[in-house]
Amino acid sequence: MKNHSFVVLAYKDSPYLEKCIASLRNQSIESNIYISTSTPSAYINRIAKKYNIEVFVTEAGHGLAHDYNFGLQHAKTKYLTLVHQDDLYMEDYTEVCLRYAEKFKDTLICFTDYSELVNLNERSGTLLLNVKLMMFRFFMPFKNNIRYKFWKRGLLSFGCPISAPTVMYNLEKLTEFQFSTDFLCNVDWEAWRYMSGIEGRFVFIKEKLLKKRIHLESATSNGLENSLRKKEDIKMFMKFWPPFFANFLARLYEISYKSNQIKEI
Repeated sequence: MKNHSFVVLAYKDSPYLEKCIASLRNQSIESNIYISTSTPSAYINRIAKKYNIEVFVTEAGHGLAHDYNFGLQHAKTKYLTLVHQDDLYMEDYTEVCLRYAEKFKDTLICFTDYSELVNLNERSGTLLLNVKLMMFRFFMPFKNNIRYKFWKRGLLSFGCPISAPTVMYNLEKLTEFQFSTDFLCNVDWEAWRYMSGIEGRFVFIKEKLLKKRIHLESATSNGLENSLRKKEDIKMFMKFWPPFFANFLARLYEISYKSNQIKEI
């Protein structure tokens, strides 16, 4: 019996959607796969039909949190991964994440390291990625999991090192969880902050089990372009720190984003 689902969050007609789904089909352990979208199209339906995947459609224009929450509704398994349509999953992603998640009875989420794809080139040594690894090493110095609120909040208080598409959610432990509609860009960071107050464990897997595609149409790049992320970063930092220090951290954090400001070729 399958105990993991992938829900692919499809938006418009991404040229990378089929490669993403193919990487899910190529997993060493089989999972349920669904597509969730607020922008239905013949293109999405054609790919779904090719891979025999059910498509769920929600209303458009309600934001990322709404789309995430709609995707959550359709998983009937214990574990779920919300898939960003442009990314590629290594073939042992599911197998490794399930093995780590099942080590502990109180796992809330497990998540992995990742590399980036820019103009078909893979990279892994950017300032942003190195800062995230430093945060994990500081707050998880002896073991790659934390369960106390103090340490979970500490990990998140200097930024958001957890990459959303790598995350496997334990829905049996997150029965009341919903993504907050108070954010348009930092939906994931706020989600981890909420989870830091729940009894349970964050589990980090050091292996790079995902390739995250960075391009001009990605949500990250768009957020940077219109300065939305900067505003929401300050809002998030103020949940952990006094205003003067929150603004200081937001300015430092902005520097690490420069690696996501790219030009397509």
